[in-house]
Amino acid sequence: MLEEKFRRTIGRYELLKKKDRIILGVSGGPDSICMLHLFMGIKEELKLELICAHFNHCLREEANNDEEFVKRVCRELNIQFISEKREVKKFYKGDSLEQTARQLRFDFFLALARQFKIKKVALAHNYDDVVETVLMRIIRGTALRGLRGILPKSKYKGVLFIRPMIELDKKSILRWLKEHNFNYTIDKTNFEEVFLRNKIRNKLIPFLKEFNPNIVEALYNLSKVSAVDYEFIYNFSFQQFNSLKKTGLGFVKLDLTRLTQFPLAVVREVLRIAIEELKGNTRRLEFKHIDAILELIYSSKEENALYLPFLEVKKEGKFLIIKIKNFSYS
Repeated sequence: MLEEKFRRTIGRYELLKKKDRIILGVSGGPDSICMLHLFMGIKEELKLELICAHFNHCLREEANNDEEFVKRVCRELNIQFISEKREVKKFYKGDSLEQTARQLRFDFFLALARQFKIKKVALAHNYDDVVETVLMRIIRGTALRGLRGILPKSKYKGVLFIRPMIELDKKSILRWLKEHNFNYTIDKTNFEEVFLRNKIRNKLIPFLKEFNPNIVEALYNLSKVSAVDYEFIYNFSFQQFNSLKKTGLGFVKLDLTRLTQFPLAVVREVLRIAIEELKGNTRRLEFKHIDAILELIYSSKEENALYLPFLEVKKEGKFLIIKIKNFSYS
């Protein structure tokens, strides 16, 4: 049963505990409506406090109707409903409309979490979403970290985002909603081949099934194995980073003699961790940037400096110094 699988996912990844206070991100689509009703099924048992949060992107004519639909469902279920309306296109600055919408939605969730002092937000990503994300990242270019797809839980700015639907596939969700006569909204843009994700869902995956009918399961398993492998590499690399580093305002020094004794996979991850500690994120960090730093580390040439769009990297004696531009170090 779908309910049992939902419970198993929560238990397997330790997503909930009794008396949790949780914000549920509900768009009105089948996945989030299913999640809302599944949470209602365990609410009393776990003594959960639930708040339904709906973000109106104003990207479709039906957006206001979706908001009213979710509000009505919450009224019927006696759950607190909070919404925010933003015209995403006004914030779009030529990057990615999808990414802009996603960031504004996350900002909304974070603001609510701070307002109500809640540390968990539940999102309705499902099994199919994981597979689509893996393919999308492969197409755009990724490494082991990206092959993990969407994680069952992840922390962002002090808030834990949980995904209890992550092991439920779309067909099962739709079948369950039909069996229970639960209504939901349809986002027609999911069928338009404007966004890359839609093209992957509607064109690429059906094409790949011609080569392997079980391609969806194979890609999902790839994401699970990648997540386990990456966790090991990351944890080991983080320990080494802490033993190798010397930090100051705007820079990190790494002991090259010790760093280069480790396998290349660990060296790569230590560099990524160092940059993330400096910048606070790894945005704009590309495969070619790490490769350029590695070339500097292992090169016997006289050049000892590298200038990237956001970093200065230098070799000084036995140290590698990674510096944020416009900072000085001592």
